[in-house]
Amino acid sequence: MEAAVPTNAIDRQRLLPRSGIGVDGAWLVIAPPGNPVIRLDARLLDRVELIGRSPTGPLVWSGVATAGVAAAALSLVPGGVFACAGLAYLAHERFSEARRRSRSRDLLLALGDLEVALHVADGPEAAKGIAEQLAPYTRDAPITRPEVYEDAKRRMRAQAEGKGEASALRELENALIVGTEVVFLRGDYLQVGQVAFRISEVREYALRGANLPLTGGRLLQAAMGLLVVAADGRAKAGEDVGLLSKRIADYESWSGHTAGR
Repeated sequence: MEAAVPTNAIDRQRLLPRSGIGVDGAWLVIAPPGNPVIRLDARLLDRVELIGRSPTGPLVWSGVATAGVAAAALSLVPGGVFACAGLAYLAHERFSEARRRSRSRDLLLALGDLEVALHVADGPEAAKGIAEQLAPYTRDAPITRPEVYEDAKRRMRAQAEGKGEASALRELENALIVGTEVVFLRGDYLQVGQVAFRISEVREYALRGANLPLTGGRLLQAAMGLLVVAADGRAKAGEDVGLLSKRIADYESWSGHTAGR
């Protein structure tokens, strides 16, 4: 993932009006009122799709609520403090397929066994548009863009040189950003700028549907933080080289592109 990290500035006219969600190249942008811009690099993910199309499996829900739905926008923060910043997060381990199909306005962000749902208050078509823009950058999708091909080739070279883990860990350095602060792992802690949470705490927050309370009254969905934890685990376990090789070969066959051209 060699593309430059985007700046914190965002043209809100490009975001969905109700949810504050948008796309900036390979980046998912979440900018609800009263909270710093949250950016997630979609190249970290295995899949981005609508909930109704997802196979049944573990699911952590996170949603962006509209300010008009006050009850849904309240999120309990440990310590007895309620915070309402247009964010509402629901956590469930498993839902029936019928329940998933009834919420096609929700996006699924999948990384390994972790699935995080993002509610798009602007409706199913808006959710579909976000998914279609981000899906080509994800790791399970067929390669259709030259920049994604080059990124895949770089990762394959790193694997061949025995540098796969180091390369994957470098990719994590700017994969999730809250305002100007990077979210990263340090030992058993997930750190957001100067604030750190035990990974076990982050899991508990996510299962309760809570946000991680940051300094200055800011919030980060705990489920989003777990994506960084999952990506760290994948980096250490090693990427699926067979899938990566097939995606590269399929693109070269489709495009006529070869390593010698």
